[in-house]
Formats: sequence, structure tokens, C-alpha cells
Amino acid sequence: MTESSTPLSGVDLARVALHNAREAAKQQGVSPRRRRTATRTTRRTGGREPVSFGEAIQQLIADRAWKAPVAAGGVLDRWSHIADDLAGRVTAVKYDADTATLTLQPDSSAAATAVRHRQHALLDRIAEETGGRETVRRLEILGPGRRKAA
Repeated sequence: MTESSTPLSGVDLARVALHNAREAAKQQGVSPRRRRTATRTTRRTGGREPVSFGEAIQQLIADRAWKAPVAAGGVLDRWSHIADDLAGRVTAVKYDADTATLTLQPDSSAAATAVRHRQHALLDRIAEETGGRETVRRLEILGPGRRKAA
């Protein structure tokens, strides 16, 4: 590596230290060991064995090294599939990736009460469908008739 006129700090300093350590290991004849990353293997017969939608999405995210907010983009679109028994009475109106919050708009106070009572089960179902709990960590349940600006 070449020396520059500015002192190194942070990531650059770590990069230089790693480079020097690798060079020292090469000189000593030590070959680097590659870490095996944990991968989930599934046995499929001819690649046609059915998998759940959540597993398929999770595998797609892992294969493409996407981040969780990308996976959450479909939460609003798939709301009727995620909460099929509530979909006619409760609408998913907004998803905030910064706070991992899904905003729901019930059409009546009874629907709002039902959502509040099933909040943890809904979060579990969303996590199953999107491939992780970091996608949606909180539900914001609006009162009936109160539409929050998007």
C-alpha cells in the first residue's frame, strides 16, 4: 500500500491492519481459513416441494442479500393475505421503515378492538410472511374514521 499525506483512521486503519495481518500470515505459511456461514438446507424432490410464502420470501432475501425494509414493501399489498379475516374491516394504510411501524385503519370500534386484542398474533403472522421480526415491530392502530395523512 502507498502512504498518503493524511493520517488513517476508522475503516481505512482497519483495512490496513487487516492487509498487514494477511501479509504476515502469508510469510509464515499460514493459509486463511474460510468461515462457514450458517445456511439452511432443505431437502426437495426435484425442486418442486411446496414451501410457505414466508420461507420463499426469506430465501429470496437471503439469496440476494437484501435488507428487511425491501421485504416489507409488500406488507401493504399482502395485507388481505396476512390478515384474511380482518382484511374487509381493517385496512393497512402506511408502513414506516424507519420505525418499522405498520399503521392500520379499522372501519369500526369493534374492528379496532379486535386488532388490539390480536396485535401480538398479527405481528407473529407478519414476521412469518416477511421473513423476520425486524420488518414490522409495532402496529399503530388508528381510531375508526380517523384517517392519518400518509
